[in-house]
Amino acid sequence: MMARTYMTVARICVIPSHALLSLLTMPSRHATPEPRTVAQALGRLRVALDDTYTRTSRALGLTAQQAELLCAAMRPAAIGDLADLLRCDRSNVSRLVDRAASRGLLHRRGEEADGRVTVIELTAEGQRLAERFIKTLESQLQPLLAGWSGKRQHAAIETLTTLADALEDTTAPATPATRRHATSGRALAAP
Repeated sequence: MMARTYMTVARICVIPSHALLSLLTMPSRHATPEPRTVAQALGRLRVALDDTYTRTSRALGLTAQQAELLCAAMRPAAIGDLADLLRCDRSNVSRLVDRAASRGLLHRRGEEADGRVTVIELTAEGQRLAERFIKTLESQLQPLLAGWSGKRQHAAIETLTTLADALEDTTAPATPATRRHATSGRALAAP
């Protein structure tokens, strides 16, 4: 099975980076002027992502926030780690987890090494919905991606990753251990 590259973007749902990149060139349903700057193009992308996430999550009976939580929790994680990933306050994530748990989409357990830490794990239904959410996003983009060469997709992935890294660097102070290489996404070693 082929490994997939994932990237966190905008509202921090983890979606396949090849699915995200094609949103830059998808035609808009609204009569909006063509972006003339990178910032305008990113703004248009953000709106397209919000709209796509909302429509896709609603079709699965979820809110966009619930879909993002399920995607973020595809690997067991502590609530604090999910809050960091989702760029949300820990109490907001905790309430979101409570609502998802009441729907049977995930459950909480104590961490083996430290029972004071609560780890979130998806149930089989939560995993199924997260995977369907991602597959639905991918299927919406497949017609466009079918016309893109591998080289064009790779170039778009590199550009989007560089932009995401730069934006993340402006929102959190970088330390030598956490600074990311612009094209690889790997943390750079301290000098």
